[in-house]
Amino acid sequence: MASFASHTVSENFSVQQSSTFRCCHCRYETSTRVNLLNHLQVIHSGEQNFRVVCGIDHCEASYSIVNSLKKHIRRKHGKCYLYTCNEKYPPPNESSLPQLLGAESVQDEHLSFTFDENLTVGSTVNGKDVVSAQNITQNTDVLNTFIMMQLKMKNLHVVPSSTIDTCMSEILQLLKVYSDCMFSNVFSNIHCVQDQDHQNHCQLAENISKLRHEQASFIDSLLSSSSNTDQVAFAKEHLDLVEGVKYVLGKRNGKDDVFYYVPLLKTLASMLKHPDIISEVKNGHKSDTPGLTCDYCDGSYFANSALFSDDPCSLQVQLYVDDFETANPLGTYIKKRKLCACYFILGNIPPRFRSKLKLIQLLWLCNSDFIKLYGLQKVVSPLISDLALLETVGLQVKVDNVVEVFRGTATMIVADNLASHSMGGFNESFSGFRICRFCMCTSQELMCGHPPRNLVERSSAVYDEHVKLVKNDEQLSTTYGVKKNSPFNDLRYFHVTRGLPPDLAHDLLEGVCPYVVGKVLTHFIDLKMLSIENINEIIDRFPYKLSDKSSQPSPVSWSRGHVIVKQKAAQMWCFMRLMFVMLGNVIPYEDDHWQLLLYLAEICDLASAPVHSPQTLAYLEGTVADFLELYIRLFPHIKLIPKMHYLQHYAKQIAYFGPLSQCWTLRFEAKHSFFKKIVHTTQNMKNIVYTLVKRHQLRQAVALASSEILSDETSHTGGQSMAVSELSVTMQLLITRELGNMSNVYTVRTVETMSREFSVGCCLVTDIQYNLCQFSELKVIIIHNSVVYFITERMETISFDTHNHAYSVYKPECSNFSILTPLELVDSYPLPLYTVQRGQDQGNFIIMKYKLHGEFD
Repeated sequence: MASFASHTVSENFSVQQSSTFRCCHCRYETSTRVNLLNHLQVIHSGEQNFRVVCGIDHCEASYSIVNSLKKHIRRKHGKCYLYTCNEKYPPPNESSLPQLLGAESVQDEHLSFTFDENLTVGSTVNGKDVVSAQNITQNTDVLNTFIMMQLKMKNLHVVPSSTIDTCMSEILQLLKVYSDCMFSNVFSNIHCVQDQDHQNHCQLAENISKLRHEQASFIDSLLSSSSNTDQVAFAKEHLDLVEGVKYVLGKRNGKDDVFYYVPLLKTLASMLKHPDIISEVKNGHKSDTPGLTCDYCDGSYFANSALFSDDPCSLQVQLYVDDFETANPLGTYIKKRKLCACYFILGNIPPRFRSKLKLIQLLWLCNSDFIKLYGLQKVVSPLISDLALLETVGLQVKVDNVVEVFRGTATMIVADNLASHSMGGFNESFSGFRICRFCMCTSQELMCGHPPRNLVERSSAVYDEHVKLVKNDEQLSTTYGVKKNSPFNDLRYFHVTRGLPPDLAHDLLEGVCPYVVGKVLTHFIDLKMLSIENINEIIDRFPYKLSDKSSQPSPVSWSRGHVIVKQKAAQMWCFMRLMFVMLGNVIPYEDDHWQLLLYLAEICDLASAPVHSPQTLAYLEGTVADFLELYIRLFPHIKLIPKMHYLQHYAKQIAYFGPLSQCWTLRFEAKHSFFKKIVHTTQNMKNIVYTLVKRHQLRQAVALASSEILSDETSHTGGQSMAVSELSVTMQLLITRELGNMSNVYTVRTVETMSREFSVGCCLVTDIQYNLCQFSELKVIIIHNSVVYFITERMETISFDTHNHAYSVYKPECSNFSILTPLELVDSYPLPLYTVQRGQDQGNFIIMKYKLHGEFD
């Protein structure tokens, strides 16, 4: 079930000589199921998102722990556990094994005696060495397995080295695997002796003794093969490790100030060795529907680029720059241990895969102070050189034994506002005269009592002219908002005036939203509509469901007569969606301050939408204008903050770059957690940049060792086989019509597919009629032939309740069931159904995660 799991048991029960058990993740083949299970446990079980499907007799049960799968097979498919596709020799009589081996007993139920038809032991009965190339190969496999295990534990799971050294359970498992190899050799010798009638059995005893001695010696050597040097050498040889390169910026106090750069071209070459990535690069994912904007390749910057218009398959390098703390943010080392990281992701990969952290690659890591001390030019110089080569010479990649050349360039630099201005050479003060990197707006215009009109956008020609003027007179920097030319402008196909998209996470979710919500809630408290205790009680007691549980808002606080809303970006997004259902019962209809929040919620829904049309962009532009005008009317003595002005550019920026949800900073920031975890576990800040880069690159080498890294991984929980007769008659008819006559179906409680987690009871958008979303409740999840099916019950949409900013729905008395796959959904995001009290009645509300373009057709 390659489409359903990361690893699959591919079985062929025919009697042909080629019948094998195959690992879907690598090229390993074996004639026995037990060997395949051992292979999965040792080689792949430590990988991220590991899951293996049973597959026996079309069983859809899947497990993330191989031992659990073994127990399942023994319980449910006992006769198949020791099945061998082509056994060259019949299984020996196990009762005779203890006597042959000189052991007291063999009682381990997990021990399996299997034979490999390709064994080449040699002419042992003629006095030749019993352990030939076969045993040497096995020793090499065990050694590689041992080192791979350490790499996974140390770099994927960030386990401290001291803990790894004492992890006896892993060593015992390794010993068990090696014992199986030894027994296989022993049995081969037994058969060789049986085939020659005149062979002395003393030779057999001598051979067995020799094997045992070699096993003990080899295990001793394993324990000494755990150095960092061995691990790095293994990663270089087997895992395509791309190492960081040290660059010296200068010297202070007798010490070199250095940073580490991971070569872009080498990383791209490593990624393009994967056939699935090459396929995406060559085929592209431009929208098939004219007018719809789904990604950067649908935006006007892509269409107008000289490089991409000439060769749409050119590589799209999306950069991200950010500072992060490795020490306690309240401690004394906050500045000394603040690091600047630059990542990139290949924009040719479809958005649904780009959220995988293993696809986000590191480019450089350095001390943040070094950029201020030595200048941005020195730090980005290696990257600029690689990008310049990529633009002109290109990257040679062998595809189907044919060498092809791929050119490419940087498409954008994603960052918060401060970092964006720094990368672009703009002034890094947002209280000065020019405060916008998109236009020539001034801070005085934000204070004049109305939002700026007739915005004059910056162009590359105007920017270059301003740089020349500032170079001659530095005082003009304040006038034009530009400090100096950006080193990224040295590239042929990139310019900062069209390469620094806005970030809705910092602008909206951590900027405008908490700022405005705090002022509006303060107004309601002043009018005695609410109290700070009442608000926090509602936040605490609200029945959060599905993904809202993990993003539950924190309590708000009261300071100096104002409500302080301090939330993380995900929490603020959740609060902006649920706040209207939470508090709408106590706020009068058509309240102007409530309307201000509704405008802001509409902006959030539109800005975070994954697909846009000309209608959604026009509506977004109008909603931003209405929001700013109402804000100025309600709070005339409070000036607009710069982030409010940035909202005025959102509609055009989406048309330029594609949906902003595809280029925001949230997923990149999740990458920081790996480095912070390393610092926490090592408790050693000596040469920390080198340590972090080295550990990260080892992690990437292990994580990308799979042949398919863009597969739609699917996992589930709560699986069981259910008799079709237990379902309703209508569901039975649906199953028979869509899936055929079946006595049993495999049902699950939750399933994760298409980067979404669906659970029984969630609501799905199955249609859009008259600009209103139509929903169905998920009743049963079935997995059949590796395909996920949903049995849903239709719900009726009453209307979109503007006051509560949610769809009002109800369940009709007459059930209307249907069966569909996740690909048939209008939108794949599962939504919870909230039932809240409204006066004497209860209302059923479904709150959208974002706006759908079909609501505006």
